[in-house]
Amino acid sequence: MQPKSVLIVEDDPDGQELVARMLIRASIPVEVAGTAEDALQLLSSDEHVAVVIDLALPGMDGFELLSRIREDTALASLPCIAITAYHTPSLKQRVMNDGFNAYFPKPLDDIRFLRTIREIVGTTG
Repeated sequence: MQPKSVLIVEDDPDGQELVARMLIRASIPVEVAGTAEDALQLLSSDEHVAVVIDLALPGMDGFELLSRIREDTALASLPCIAITAYHTPSLKQRVMNDGFNAYFPKPLDDIRFLRTIREIVGTTG
């Protein structure tokens, strides 16, 4: 049985690679989705311990994806981490009010991001 992974939902290939490499270097398995719709399909399998969600996704955005995850009883408690290039204090407040477990503006603070992921998923890399 493979260990559960962190699902990265990011439409930008460079952003996907950056986050994936960071987690893989920390021995955290990853899976990547380019859209919220793809993410929902991948989440239908019980193979994820957390989801890293870019807020500015094409089509269904990160807030709508979070809403769908929270509405699904099988996924409702899955930790979700927001990442975004559009940082404002009001956006951070909305992210936390909407039920994300953590928020990170881009560029990511590698040390803080990894520490938070480890705390959320219970990984000691």
